Amino acid sequence: MLAGRSVLLSFDDGPAPEIALQQILATLAKERITAELYVVGTEVEKYPDATRSIVKAGHRLQNHSWSHPDLARAPSSEVLSELSKTQAIIQSTTNIRATKVRPPFGAGGWPGKHDPELASVARQLGLTIQNWDVDTEDWRKPLGIGATKRAAIRNQFSRQPAKKLFQILMHVQSATARDLPDFITALREWGFAFAKPGDVQ
Repeated sequence: MLAGRSVLLSFDDGPAPEIALQQILATLAKERITAELYVVGTEVEKYPDATRSIVKAGHRLQNHSWSHPDLARAPSSEVLSELSKTQAIIQSTTNIRATKVRPPFGAGGWPGKHDPELASVARQLGLTIQNWDVDTEDWRKPLGIGATKRAAIRNQFSRQPAKKLFQILMHVQSATARDLPDFITALREWGFAFAKPGDVQ
């Protein structure tokens, strides 16, 4: 039912906590999977070495705002500050320029429903707005991506039968790091291949 389809793994809210991040990076390295990590500017500022470790491991850094506000409710000046400061700290820390933004909570970032101010600022900064196709809800109790969550995730895939490539949303947190190996195994058993960030525009 799911064969011939691909997934791109993505993680929000990093680079902290560092222990969870390093566990996630180790799993991805072992499985030879490249992911996108949407980082928060204040966390990049606090944890520059952890941020650089993401790039060193071959993954793609993207913009998740400076302080994780609801950008759809923010005035244009705040949106510009949130995204431009994050662009700058990513660039100065890693010499990488983010090309995508995932607005916190997905607010104002859904295709056909983009918040006008967010869309305008994103264009100004050369950023593509990127939300997700499948939400693991790893932040909801019980935390992580255990068996109950995986059953719900598979249902999300099944409800999108025409789609061939899925953006999967996860978060940098300890329970997700713990469950990631089993989740990757499940995705392979379901017939998915793993896309690289460069495969997804």
